[in-house]
This record gives sequence, structure tokens and C-alpha cells, in this order.
Amino acid sequence: MCVNLLPMSAKVGLWAALFWLSGLLACVQPPSVVLPITPIAPLPLPTTSTHLTSQTTPFIPTTTPSPPPTLTPATTAAATPFFQGSPSPACGQHLPLFTVETAVPTTSLTPDPEAQARLEAIIPDAARPALRQLLDHPQTVGLAAYRVGQQAEGVFLNADIPMPLASVVKIIHLVAYAEAVAAGQLNPLSAVSLAELENYYLPRSDLGAHQRAVAELAENGRTFADPPQIVLDEVPWLMIRHSSNAATDYLHRLLGQAVIEQTAISLGLTSQTAPCPFLGQFLAMSNHVRTANNDLLALEAYLADPLLYGQEVILLTDAFVTNEQFRADEIAWLADQRPSSSSTQEFFTAHLNAQGSARDYAALMARLAQNGLSNGESSFIARRFLEWPMHFEVNQEQFYNLGYKNGRLPGSLTTVYYAYPVGEATPIVIALFYRNLPNALYRNWRNSLPHDELARWLLSDPAALPALREVINIP
Repeated sequence: MCVNLLPMSAKVGLWAALFWLSGLLACVQPPSVVLPITPIAPLPLPTTSTHLTSQTTPFIPTTTPSPPPTLTPATTAAATPFFQGSPSPACGQHLPLFTVETAVPTTSLTPDPEAQARLEAIIPDAARPALRQLLDHPQTVGLAAYRVGQQAEGVFLNADIPMPLASVVKIIHLVAYAEAVAAGQLNPLSAVSLAELENYYLPRSDLGAHQRAVAELAENGRTFADPPQIVLDEVPWLMIRHSSNAATDYLHRLLGQAVIEQTAISLGLTSQTAPCPFLGQFLAMSNHVRTANNDLLALEAYLADPLLYGQEVILLTDAFVTNEQFRADEIAWLADQRPSSSSTQEFFTAHLNAQGSARDYAALMARLAQNGLSNGESSFIARRFLEWPMHFEVNQEQFYNLGYKNGRLPGSLTTVYYAYPVGEATPIVIALFYRNLPNALYRNWRNSLPHDELARWLLSDPAALPALREVINIP
């Protein structure tokens, strides 16, 4: 059994108690030579909340974004949500909403036959489909994999090209939460009503992830009161362990759009586009108030007018969360509707979902692995959620620590890792992104996870990185 010895400040006694009560065990980090990392500073929260502690001070931004204009029904296919009241700040406060791909991706590889044969001889069968896609269609892959401190010997493929992140972007929300708690701006033991959390849940949007997550809480006795509640600290657990979009969006609105975007900036994610609420993203793709029956046309209109998208993705979120009639009408409409076509969903993933580069996210995992947030406490908070795979004995046998997040949206599968292999003093980090996958291949892979198998092999087999590097022809 592993014991957690991550550094914490003296005031973390409350956290330690909560940690043991919830059973979230992280393993000991081996002694390591920590490379220089500039710690990030915690960001103040923009609003008051029942989750704020008495120590919280009001957020005073250095620059005040202009409030979004009031939307009126348009004659285009763009969404025109019904919402009355003061809207939340638009998505895109400090980051661009969409990326313009200026770098040219690698579109072909010419591996040495002998090098490829050596690689084929040692790669696990479960990872072969991911390797085949990488070799045959390298433009669909973003990869950065290396041992920290030995980047020059790492493997990089389209590592600087922004690609859809899907749920990997939730690491930004986790860091923002961890910094807010460590700074005394959020109380992790404050109560969250499950009914309130349910207001963020859009049926048929997550393959049942949120419902499974809530059911697990109830089964494990981690709910209380009637009607049922959970402590705030369960919300990031739902977000990271089960990838609940509802939990993510709850934290997103609690922390505020500006804090989410500023966190990405402070983490050095130079290729990052603005993370918008998942709920609003899915409603922007299709909703019951759209006058024109053409979702693809609506998405194209958003792509041509990023400001409109940034405003409406938030208005749709506000309407669903705060307006009971809008939410009921949307859920009833969904029950009778076919989902948007696969081509429309793939267009959305490729163009409107938050994007980032493999190099940036590998560096982020290295920062997290080395406790590089603003202080030891915030690093501990983030890592105890990311290291949930250390519950499994197979991982305890291979790694001192293993942090992980994956993601999936139509056409895109993403995974990021950091790991301290047993016997090693420095971590290995991997960011592996696949994009523009054909629908049949995507649907198969989201269950069989060959890309994840490829990443795990690169982490666990010392011969893997050199063999793949040789095949990709990195000098």
C-alpha cells in the first residue's frame, strides 16, 4: 500500500483529514532533482459565494472586460437562447476562442524498415492500432513524450499544433480549484446540493458519466442530508475520476470565466484557446430554440463570428442552469430528437472545442508532477485527484506516482500522463492527441483505447521511447 508524502503547509490539517476520509490515496514521490519551474500565483475569485470562506476578499480585476451586448433574435441559423437577467461574462475574456493553424503538420513519415521492425517486435498488441494510425496518418496525431530533464531525447510529432482537447482541458479547472482552496478562497467542506449540480446535466451528452459518478457517491456513503448533498471537494473528484461535464461546469461558473482563462495563461499554455462551459458548447451545437433546422450552418456562423459564439455559449449555459422552464423544454426536446449528425459533431470538435498543443500539456504534466503550482498545498490538492489510478494494484507495482486525464469527443481522443516509474527519480510525461478520426474508428477506439495503451507502454517500457523516436526519424 502506498503512503502519501507530498509536501503540504502547516494549515493543511483539514485537507489531510478529508483526504483520508475520502480514501483518495496518492503514492510517495521518490527523491528527485526538481528542475526549475516558476510557480504560478493563485488567482482571486470574481464573485462571492456560499463556498467562499470568511477570508475571501473581493476580486478587483486589473482590466474590466466590456459587458457583452444584449442579444436579439437573429435571422441566421445561430442559436438565440431565451434568457432574462444579467448574463455571465462571455467566453473569451483573455484567450482567443478559435485557433488559426499556421504551422504545417507532418503529413507523412518514412521510417527505416529495420527500425520499424524493431518497434513492431516490442510494442504490445493493444497499442498497435494507435501506432498504425500514427504512421499512416501522422497529421492526425499530436505527441510529446519525454523524461523530464531529457527533452532532447524525447519523441515529438506535431507537438506545437493546437488540437482539440476534449476533457483534458479539465486540468485547468482542477488547477484553478486547487489554487482557490489553497488560498482560502473556497471552502472544500461547504455543501453542494445534488439537485443544484443536476441543473448542469444535459442528458445524452456524456455517455452516462455524470450519472455513474453520482451513483458511486451514493453507493460509497459520500452523500448526506435529505435532499442529498455532497461536500464541494467531491465535485473535482467527479470531474477528474469520472469526467463529469456537469461537475466541470459547476466549477467553471463558481470560479468564473476570467479565472479559468487566467489560470491557463499562468500555466504557460501558449497555444490554449478559451475553455467554454461544456453545457453551453453542446447547446450551441443543437438546441430547442434554434429557428433554422441546420446545426452545421449554425456552427459555421459561429466560426465566422467568434464574438457571437463567446456570448451565446455563455447565455445558453446561463439559461439552462438558472431558468427552470428553459431547462425542462430543452430536456423534453432532446427526448424526441435525434442527435446532430456525426459530421456536424466532428465539425464542432475540430473547430469550436477548446484546443491546445501536446508540447504545452506535456509541460503542464511535468509542472504538476514536480509540485510546481503556487505552493505545496495547491500542488497536493491537484495531484491527489489526478493520481486516482494509483488505487489499482497494477499501477502500484509499476509506478511510485501516476497522474492521468483523458478525453473524447466525436473524432478526437486525448490522453495525458505523468509517472514516476519504480526505481526512477524523475518523471516521464506524455501528451498524446488524436484528431479527425473517422467515425467508425473513433467509436471503436473510445472503448478499446489503443491510444491509451500506446501512452502507457511509452511510460512503462524503457525501450519504448527510443524505439518510437527512431521510427519517427527524429535526428
